[in-house]
Amino acid sequence: MNRHGIATALILSVLLPRASAGVASEAAGPLTDVQLMQITLPAKDLDRSIAFYQGVLGVRLLFRVPGAAFLDAGGVRLRLERSDAHAPTGAVELYFSDPGLARAKPLADRGVRFLGPPETVQHLATTDVQLLEFTDPDGNALALMGEAPKAANPH
Repeated sequence: MNRHGIATALILSVLLPRASAGVASEAAGPLTDVQLMQITLPAKDLDRSIAFYQGVLGVRLLFRVPGAAFLDAGGVRLRLERSDAHAPTGAVELYFSDPGLARAKPLADRGVRFLGPPETVQHLATTDVQLLEFTDPDGNALALMGEAPKAANPH
């Protein structure tokens, strides 16, 4: 599995439920259909991280407590925790739903530097699922992910 492997599969299963329609599902478990509530990311400089998530990305600050801040990332609470530790590379990746990657330019205008061009991670019947990666000030992996119309086939 490539470096996006498991994370991409999980995100695709949430963003694109129709892509898995017709596939036999495993037996329901205690957390079937339970919404993810919170994700925690380490932040070496909590104020700098809050400024990035709130000021650059536009994620709404909910509240602060000593050593941590809680933000609302589209209904999932994002907890930034003051820590000198670094999450292992690829251990956590946050993908923000962005159909057509329409938020890429406004983010670039606010100083976000993308790690490369959009990457197609899945081909669907009429669209491609694309991923556009960037990082936060602490190097945590972030990305925009959304469906984009298929490019015209020259053949």
